[in-house]
Amino acid sequence: MQKTWFLISFFFSLTLFLNCDPVPQNQEPPSVEETVSEEQTTKELLESLDSSDSFTRSQAAVQLGSREERSAIPKLKKLLSDKEPGVRAGAAIALGDLKDKSSSAAIANLLWSDSENPKDVYLDALTRMKDPSAGNRIYSLLDDSNPTLRLQTVEALVQIGANSVGPQILSLALKNKDREKDKTYAMALGKLKIATSESYLLKLTQTQDESPTLAAAYLALGRIKAKKANDVLVKALNLPYSKGKENASMALIEIGNPTVVPKIFQALLSNDPETKLYATDVLCSIPSKEAAQLAFGLFSGKDTKNWGSAAKIVGRQKFKEARLRLEELLEKESTPERDSFAEALGWIGDKASVPVLRKILLSGANEGPYGSAWSLGILGAKEAVPDLIKALDKGDAKLMVYALEALGSIADPTSLPKLKKLLSDRPKMAPQILSTVALIPTEDARIIIEEATKSKDAEVYRPALEEIAKRKDKNSIPVLLTFVNGDDSEKRKLSYYALMSITGQKFRTAKEWNGWAKGNL
Repeated sequence: MQKTWFLISFFFSLTLFLNCDPVPQNQEPPSVEETVSEEQTTKELLESLDSSDSFTRSQAAVQLGSREERSAIPKLKKLLSDKEPGVRAGAAIALGDLKDKSSSAAIANLLWSDSENPKDVYLDALTRMKDPSAGNRIYSLLDDSNPTLRLQTVEALVQIGANSVGPQILSLALKNKDREKDKTYAMALGKLKIATSESYLLKLTQTQDESPTLAAAYLALGRIKAKKANDVLVKALNLPYSKGKENASMALIEIGNPTVVPKIFQALLSNDPETKLYATDVLCSIPSKEAAQLAFGLFSGKDTKNWGSAAKIVGRQKFKEARLRLEELLEKESTPERDSFAEALGWIGDKASVPVLRKILLSGANEGPYGSAWSLGILGAKEAVPDLIKALDKGDAKLMVYALEALGSIADPTSLPKLKKLLSDRPKMAPQILSTVALIPTEDARIIIEEATKSKDAEVYRPALEEIAKRKDKNSIPVLLTFVNGDDSEKRKLSYYALMSITGQKFRTAKEWNGWAKGNL
């Protein structure tokens, strides 16, 4: 039994490793040298499915599933009946990865009959399978005593799109007497968008216990776009329960009924910071000219405490009539939350604001430059590129990040020399710098990224290889092949992922990639 659990643990660790982000930036990949040297070809893995060693069979099954090798399906289906529980688990996960719906029933049977493997193994396999018909076999787990398994069941039902079992879930929910399980049912009904659950969910909100169940009910009401929930949700914004406020605001946004605007605006004037925050989010997100007009009216008063929120609202509502007033207030040092005013101008989208934004960007003020940089990027203001380049030298790390983001949005090749120098001077900022370079669609930009892959600094070459993978530029294949045949094992592994992204091939060894290159380059 101890060996079984070791195998299962290994399968999930291996699956996570094989499906990880192509270029992890914040941590060393586990045992890179060992992993690369032990990569097997697909042919070898298919042969390993017949091995007499259960560990070998299990490892091969998981890897073939992660490689989406459909020729393995017949053997994997047979392994669902293997005497070793670890092999059965590995085969189920692999068939799930391969989306072999003909195996759904067999895996669902194992979910209920295999006492040697935990249920979540097969639930995970069915989740990967994405077969809606499996919903009938798993929804009853929502009533399981294990809260973790219940939550995994919710996710499984959502991932496979099992909306058809909504009535059965609602029936279970109505019979339930456990407040904790009500949370699970609320999540499932909301995520599956079961509109007939409105009355049940509204009833859950009658118990104001500041529990996760109450918060889940608020969120679910939004997901089903409940027509009778507006008053309940508006009231929740003014209650002391923080998570309830947050979820109620998200629900109001999803429902999107503009008739709630006047009531929400009253919540905006609250002295409670959280209430003000979530009211602002709602007023920004529900399309409403009334919301913009009410917010704009606040700029006429002497009370400035809500000006930042008002700026966000008129900006997100793209209230063009507010542009000149926003520019006027942005230029005043006494205006609070000036970054919100600058960002509002970006949302409104009128390039007439570019001169003011350029002025504030380099003003040296504590507030305003960050929002100005963001807006200049959103506006695609090429004339501001020299100013954004100057902002990179201000010595303000936060402003530098905003300026880089803006330069990426504008994507003007004239910024490349500065970005290249900045990469040399500040290698720790390589992820942000290279992300900006990658957004510029020129050969010079490609060359800068490729040169960065040759760095010996992992903080530079990892994001560079990631950006190559994202760009999917076939002109980078020759550089990647040099790493495939090079001595640096980590770069070799990362080059495999980049090549997969560019070519669509799923080779895991240098031999396979070299063979492919001979016939395709």
